[in-house]
Amino acid sequence: MARSPSSSASTSTLQDTDSSGRTLVSAAAGGTTAASDPPPAPKPATRSERKFRLRTDETVADGIRRVARGQLADGADTLAGVTPAGLGKAVHSTRKGIKRVRAALRLSRDAIGDDAYQRENTHMRMVAARLSGARDAHVMVETLAALEERFEDELPPFATAELRARLEEDHERAVAAMAEDGDVAETTAQALAEARARTAQWTFAADDFGAVKPGLRRIYRRGRKQMRAARKAPDAEHLHDSRKRVKDLWHAAQLLRPAHPKRMKRLARDAHALADLLGDHHDLSVLRDYVEVHPQLFADTAARDALLAVLDRRSDELRNRALKRGRRLYKRSPKRFVAAVERGWRKRAGTAPRAIAG
Repeated sequence: MARSPSSSASTSTLQDTDSSGRTLVSAAAGGTTAASDPPPAPKPATRSERKFRLRTDETVADGIRRVARGQLADGADTLAGVTPAGLGKAVHSTRKGIKRVRAALRLSRDAIGDDAYQRENTHMRMVAARLSGARDAHVMVETLAALEERFEDELPPFATAELRARLEEDHERAVAAMAEDGDVAETTAQALAEARARTAQWTFAADDFGAVKPGLRRIYRRGRKQMRAARKAPDAEHLHDSRKRVKDLWHAAQLLRPAHPKRMKRLARDAHALADLLGDHHDLSVLRDYVEVHPQLFADTAARDALLAVLDRRSDELRNRALKRGRRLYKRSPKRFVAAVERGWRKRAGTAPRAIAG
């Protein structure tokens, strides 16, 4: 099932201006103007160079720059010349790439420094926010469709017809609004190009495993702590917070796969599966809220209650499966987890190669 964030920012975010007339994206990026922006960083030319994985034949610092450039270049390329019909798919792909860049930033936060991290993370969050409306509406439609299919025999005939029609209308309006904003693809592609240009200026306090070790420990520790909190209070908010932390671990495992190719691949797979369970649970929670505030979309109370009953049953199933998986995923202590990854990395990477110019 497709994913949706917990909230959406205004679609005008990238166009808002501060008192000096700069766009907020430019302000978040350090206040540069078109005239003073650095030249674009080299585009990773091949699929291998764009792969979201660090390599043992490069420094960790160079690898973080490379994977960020690859994701940003992919996003810009996807949006280049996109047609209205293909905008939804392009937006989804671009948002996934932005999430990967933010994950790489979190992993390397201590080495890159708080100022650079906050600047780039804010920039990425603002870019993604402008693209969220249509995607969120689409997720609602898909969530209801999956629920209807799973519980087809238990829902009264046409029980969800009016609700489905309203959700589809919401999605169509969101897509139309994005399409009417004719420069959304161009503006977003430009913002991604500006971010890619700045990767050349990223500096790191370390260029070996030390560049990501504190970030990896924090990602794992926070995820473990949040999963424990979710087990104690397994409500929608705690489970959604757990999902965000699990996705950080998923992307970290993807990046650090060379440390233990088989183990890290399995870790990434398990974290991804858990993130999907938690994401499906969140989508149902959002749909439930929508149903609660739109009782007029049902012919009678019985139809609405029938939908809420199967919705709650499915949510309980997903919650229980997620908590069980979460316990397994975070069974090791943060210290032991990070030490094992570091040993594998240093064994396979050996002496770090000379840093490549940004």
